[in-house]
Amino acid sequence: MARVASAVDAVRRFAAALHDIRGRLLADLSPIADIADLLAAVRSRRELPCEGVTRSGIAYTVHWAGCRMISSDGREVDVDLVTDPLLGRDVEAFDAWRIRWFLDEAADDGYRHEDIVIACSHLAREGALREVVEGRWFTLPDTLGGPA
Repeated sequence: MARVASAVDAVRRFAAALHDIRGRLLADLSPIADIADLLAAVRSRRELPCEGVTRSGIAYTVHWAGCRMISSDGREVDVDLVTDPLLGRDVEAFDAWRIRWFLDEAADDGYRHEDIVIACSHLAREGALREVVEGRWFTLPDTLGGPA
């Protein structure tokens, strides 16, 4: 149980970093509203390059299904756009692999994939995250993203 509690704390750190880094990225790129809008600005509207650095030092790379964001202090978070079956539209989501990547980058190794999934599901039951695809994809409750 201690390992799961520790994993919950680790996932909370990831969620806080994602909230902070994403928020600063979008503030710098205003009027870009969310990651789906960023992808459209890069791909279809061709208003922004697929890689860049914002005025507050957030580096971003638009990739096939989402965006990797790196803060000036080296914290790296990544989201994909995933179709939410409940909402019927794309949302910004992350999985255990992306959280593990963040934790490895933070030199906070030692969490098993299963521990991260259990921690995410626990946080979803608490309302701190939302489970998009059971046991696989999760999102921050205030960053559903994607077109309405």
